[in-house]
Formats: sequence, structure tokens, C-alpha cells
Amino acid sequence: HFHHRVLYLSTGRVPSNLLPPTTISLNFEPFLCYISATMIPESVFSISPNPRFFYITPSVQAAIAKTQYVVRARQGLTTIIGDVGLGKTSLLRLLYNEYDDSPEHTSAFIVNPKQTSETAFLKAICTEFEVKTKRSQRETELELRAFLIDQYRASKNVVLFIDEAQQLKGPMFEQIRQILNFETDETKLINIIMAGQVELRYKLADRSKRALVSRIAVSSTLDALTPEEIQGMIDFRCTVAGVANPFEPEAIDAIYEWSKGVPREAIKLCAMSVQYAGLNKLKRIDRKSVV
Repeated sequence: HFHHRVLYLSTGRVPSNLLPPTTISLNFEPFLCYISATMIPESVFSISPNPRFFYITPSVQAAIAKTQYVVRARQGLTTIIGDVGLGKTSLLRLLYNEYDDSPEHTSAFIVNPKQTSETAFLKAICTEFEVKTKRSQRETELELRAFLIDQYRASKNVVLFIDEAQQLKGPMFEQIRQILNFETDETKLINIIMAGQVELRYKLADRSKRALVSRIAVSSTLDALTPEEIQGMIDFRCTVAGVANPFEPEAIDAIYEWSKGVPREAIKLCAMSVQYAGLNKLKRIDRKSVV
């Protein structure tokens, strides 16, 4: 049995002597579709937040420009709000990579703030910046402040990214406000970029968050894509991968209609349609092939 398991894992095929007489043997090969002699790998239409395939729309470009202004001018806090599937995480990854590669910046990324208390949240931030945490919240805050002062003296601009910020609880918003109080007479010692679903806007609208909201320098909202932007996104992904766009114009119209302009949904439709076309040996993908 061990030999058969190794054979299956290494080849993707069940040994014939283990198949019942009526079973059809399937060949589980890596998914590579041939459409008009062009090989289209899975990664072209993967929903993973890969900055390489991230298509820049006008609303995304505006969010990038606003974020860059906040960081460059050390304004402290900015928010990026958008519905599910509009590319917030991809945008944050793109921005994080930009600042993480810069010798003039020190950056950290909180992927999913599910901490249950402001102390745990503060310690998570310190951990990402490789700052030692202390037993008490006050001592940990002092450690973080000392780190930020050292970075400022070294001419480093500190940037903290928080994804899925709609998951933050009340005391954590207050902790962010406290961190933003770390400043000189002229500038903030840290810039914070919070990205979240529409629920984040509702949370910030609560009267208890007024002190934090007053510190938001600028806000950005990501929009659903237009039909032209869906076309542009598909063209862009194919160009980056070095393959021809296999979709007919009417197929792209169908992708827009069914996805309602949400990039993630459109990409999922593209992936399934490419798979369908490959299995049926189609040369192009028309409206009827969008699945």
C-alpha cells in the first residue's frame, strides 16, 4: 500500500490493479491549456494577491497616489476601503513591496488583526517591527516609541500596513490613535495604512472613533471595474504572462456582466473558462464558453 501511495503522489495516477473493473482511469496532470497553440498557465488567472498581475485602474491609481503622499509627507494615517474582491490586499502588497525594498523606509505588515485585546495588538505590531515586547502595555509602548525615535534619527520613514482592518475591535482603534501620538513638533514618527471592507467605514463612523477619524489625512475608495477595465485587466494579465488573450469580445462582455465588475469574480470566471476551453480543445473562448 505504501508503494501504491508513493506511485499515486508522484505520478498522479492510481495503479491499475487498484481500480475496480468499471472505473475510468483519469490522468491528473498539471493544468496547462493549449488554445491556438498558446500555453496558458494557471497563474495567469489566479486569485492570489500577486502584485505582478495587479492591474492598475484609475481608482487604484488614486489610492496609490494618496498613500504615497501620506507617507512622503509623514501625515500619519490613511484608509483604503473597498468591497470584497476589489483588490485591497493586492494593492497593499504592491505598496508594501515598494516601501519594503526602499532603504529609506522601514515597513511592517499586519495581515489579519484578530487579536483579542489592545495589548496583544500592540505586541503584534512590535513583533512585526522586531521590537522587544514587555510585560505591561505601557512598557511596550515605550519600547515602540524608542524604536520610532531611533528610526527617525536614522532618517527612516516608518510605515505600518494593516489589512482586513474591519476586524479591528474598539480598543485596538484607540491603540492606533495612541501610536499616532508618537510625533515630533514637526512630523509623525509612523505612518499607518489601514485597508478594509465597507464595514470599516461604519466602525469609524461611530462617535467613539472621532479622535482617530480626525487624524485620517486622506481616505481612498476602490471601485468596481468598468467593462473597459475588465478588458484591460485580462489583456494586462495575458501580456505579463507572455501569452495571447484567448477571449472573444462577447466573452469579455459576459465576464463583466456575471462578475459585476468585481476583479476577483472576473478572474475566477476567466480561470474556469480557460479550463473549459482546454478540455474541449477550443481555439478561442466565446460567450458560450464562459463558465
